[in-house]
Amino acid sequence: MKPFIKFFTSFELAISCMVLGLILVFIGTLDQVNLGIHGAVEQYFYTFFVYWAIPGSEITIPYFPGGYTIGLFLLVNLITALVVRFRYSWRKSGVLMVHIGVITLIVGELISSMMQVDSAMIIDEGDSSNFSEDRQIMELAVIDHSASNKTDRVYAFPHEMMETMQDCRHEELPFKIGFNQYMANSVIQRRDENTPSKALIANQGIGLNTFAQEIPKTGKMDEVNRTSAILTIFDDSGEVLGTWLTSLGFPPQKFTFQEKEYSLEIRRKRYYYPFDIHLNDFSHDRYLGTNIPMNFSSEIELTHPVRGEKREFLIYMNHPLRYNGLTFFQSGFANEDTTTILQVVSNPGRHLPYLSCGLIFVGLTVQFLIGLISFAGRRQKKS
Repeated sequence: MKPFIKFFTSFELAISCMVLGLILVFIGTLDQVNLGIHGAVEQYFYTFFVYWAIPGSEITIPYFPGGYTIGLFLLVNLITALVVRFRYSWRKSGVLMVHIGVITLIVGELISSMMQVDSAMIIDEGDSSNFSEDRQIMELAVIDHSASNKTDRVYAFPHEMMETMQDCRHEELPFKIGFNQYMANSVIQRRDENTPSKALIANQGIGLNTFAQEIPKTGKMDEVNRTSAILTIFDDSGEVLGTWLTSLGFPPQKFTFQEKEYSLEIRRKRYYYPFDIHLNDFSHDRYLGTNIPMNFSSEIELTHPVRGEKREFLIYMNHPLRYNGLTFFQSGFANEDTTTILQVVSNPGRHLPYLSCGLIFVGLTVQFLIGLISFAGRRQKKS
């Protein structure tokens, strides 16, 4: 037990973690050119190991500790050092606060990496919205158009079921959906004599004229993973109703079953909120005489029926709206300045970095003052 405790409380382990962290940040930053921000974060920091793919095969081997491994070892080192090795006294109160600040910072980053959700809310001028769409995660939506004269009933199946190619079934649906092929990213091409034979299985909808070709997944900010799937619908007796090609960006493809009208589509995962946001006006200001953007702003009206709230806000660059645990940033615009794009961030650990920085700043200040006072006292005794 003692060698184990000695290892985790050692100063050498802390230094090793910091050096490995610097190397990881360096190589991750360099590879960001190839992978994009999201790809680099997933491959180097939000993982236990960094893997190398053997060329010409699907085999990957770990060759460097990832961000989770380095952060976990550093966190354990800091906590065990405080419990086992640290000598508590008022003269070291600043050092103690710095240690707690660093621990808070690591825990905050861990919470953010596992629980933060980024999505986008797109609203046209004069319209309202009560949902945002995830930038990375997709879902398969089956829409029952006959459920009501005024509204549709939507059944959304998570992306994990698509990735693992599980059958999608719901007790209220009279059929099930099986996956023939799943592609995390793809390009859509028109069918011709060179169309792969496995793509010809699609015999309904848009897939009659097009096919999807799988390409590597991208993590770049200005590129989109076009998720596609070939799926077959079966009735309760196992009879095949048809096979469809679905892809992100395709319009909903309608079909009829037992005299009811349905449609299916792959779309971005949606997060619904108990309030509506109405876009009154969007402004795109430019520097005089140029097309250089100076400011983007969205004048919105937020309505929360349950709370009886109806308030107006102005969201603009570096001035987000914080409401109901969410933060709305002005992210972009479209349709010749008539549509606003708001980035919606949910992060339970968003306050911890501020707390951490405060603790570290106060701790360093306190430790400096303690040292200064002690030094002044010794000088006074000598004189």
